[in-house]
Amino acid sequence: MDTTRSGPVADLVHWRGELADLIQTVGQSEAKGTVTFSRSHAAAAVTKVATGLAHPDELVDWANAVHFEDGVDIEDGHEDLLTQFLLEISTPELFEPITVPVCQRWLHIIRASLASEAEATRR
Repeated sequence: MDTTRSGPVADLVHWRGELADLIQTVGQSEAKGTVTFSRSHAAAAVTKVATGLAHPDELVDWANAVHFEDGVDIEDGHEDLLTQFLLEISTPELFEPITVPVCQRWLHIIRASLASEAEATRR
C-alpha cells in the first residue's frame, strides 16, 4: 500500500489531475515520499484511455514517469506483471502502439490477475 496517501508521487501514480502538471510537480518536488504502484493503478490508467478520458500518448508519458520515478515501489508478488506493463506502455516504439484494443487487453490481463488472487483468498 501507499506509505504516503498524498503528495506528488502519489498524485502521479493515481493520475490525479492534469498529467503535465503532475510530472512537473514530481520533478520539482524534494519531499516526494514512496508509493506502491499496484495493479489497480495500472487498470485505472488503461481504463482512462479505453474510455476516451485520456489520449494514448498521455498513457505513454504517465507510464514513463511512473516507471522511472525513484519514489515508486512495485506491488509485492506482482513485480513481473507490473514491470512488463510499464515497460510495454512506456516504450510503444519497442512493442506496439498504444491503442484502445491494447489498453483493453492489458485491462483484461490485470483484472484476471486480481480475480485469481481474490479466488485464492476465498479458498
